[in-house]
Amino acid sequence: MAAERKRRTAAPREADVVVVGAGLAGLTAARELLRAGLEPLVLEARDRVGGRTLGRTADDGTVLELGGQWLADGNERMGRLAHEAGATLYRNHDRGADLLEISGELRHQRGAVPPLKPLALLDVALARFRLDRLVAAVPVRTPWHAPGADRLDDTSVGDWLDRHTRSREGRALLDLAFTTMWGAAPHELNLLQALAYIGSTGKFDNLTTTKIQDRITGGAARVARFLADGLGERVLLEAPVTEIRLTAGGVEAESARGAVRARRAVVAVPPQLAAGIRFEPGLPHGRATALRSVPMGAVTKVSALYDRPFWRERGLSGKALTERGPLTAVFDNSGPDEGSSGVLVGFVPGARAGELAARPEDERRRAVLDSLVRLFGPQAGTPELYVEKDWAADPWSRGGYFGLPALGAMTGAVRTLAEPHGPVHWAGSETVLKDYGGMEGAVTSGERAAAEVLAAIDRAAVRPA
Repeated sequence: MAAERKRRTAAPREADVVVVGAGLAGLTAARELLRAGLEPLVLEARDRVGGRTLGRTADDGTVLELGGQWLADGNERMGRLAHEAGATLYRNHDRGADLLEISGELRHQRGAVPPLKPLALLDVALARFRLDRLVAAVPVRTPWHAPGADRLDDTSVGDWLDRHTRSREGRALLDLAFTTMWGAAPHELNLLQALAYIGSTGKFDNLTTTKIQDRITGGAARVARFLADGLGERVLLEAPVTEIRLTAGGVEAESARGAVRARRAVVAVPPQLAAGIRFEPGLPHGRATALRSVPMGAVTKVSALYDRPFWRERGLSGKALTERGPLTAVFDNSGPDEGSSGVLVGFVPGARAGELAARPEDERRRAVLDSLVRLFGPQAGTPELYVEKDWAADPWSRGGYFGLPALGAMTGAVRTLAEPHGPVHWAGSETVLKDYGGMEGAVTSGERAAAEVLAAIDRAAVRPA
């Protein structure tokens, strides 16, 4: 209590704009504002920058990616930032046979056709065709304008699959795909949001392949560190914001490292976290509802480091899907050099993530490595390094990969997530629809929020006295 009183009585720091959150969105916004001649101050709750990008460097220099990492074709903003940071892009390894563990069998797949029983294969093909036909009618940036948007918004992906799949194997494969990519079971996913998300990549199959995706040498978090270095002391760590007060002159943000007085604020944290910030006066009902309507998914991401990518010697790509668990998907996450160490990255999404998190650390490790051994053989059971990141247990993310709009929210509350509230602007990958939830979307949102701030300040500067 004494520390709280001291913070409240100390003179606030001064800035032109206070930015809440030092992920890619907040750092991009701050960079754009600084370039325009304003003084931003970034308040970050963690002891690091990067938000939902995170890497761990092994003793041999290999970077194990524990957060966002892949760039899809068209992610030009992140590509440019990576090059500015001194990194290069390289295609994810995807040569060789994929694996599918389903119906108690381990099957090999070469090419685009999954190794399913004939009826299941037809089932999946028809479901993909129907999904892509729906996707084509949904405007990515304004999905609420789609024909039948209200109906789609009130429907879960699981409900849609219930009506359009007939085989157990086909449904199991589609459930694996959706749960892995969204971090929640299909019945928890908003169909309209899913269609818009798929539309960002073009079609459903583009979401399920790494063939068109790039990675950043040194890891994606390298970009966030580069942006933060350019801001210098304008980034304050371990400074979670608890309150934003709207004042006659702009805003005053209260954080664990004192108050900041500014003309404008950019809130660049996930909606679920933004909902926990006190606003004085309180936010309008619609805005508060919007923030609460986008809870995070759940995912634990694991990485296992080996002396070499031994699976390639057996003609395997390193990509696998398994319904047995606890992993649902695995990819080859090795570096770009042929002689580099081997890395397998795996995902434990949705309810499986919670079940795994409830187990002791040694049991979690053993369960994951047992999955890798079933898929890739005994060599997978003895990695040189094993690391995991449970994003739901991270207090400053509370889940991953991104926020999942509730049923009915896309045509309602979610439409307002990017709209300014007085001197408060909003950024973050959930405030965009194109590249929703991804690194490119985060950068886009930061640029947009900065442009809004600059326009508002320009308008105030020319306003008659």
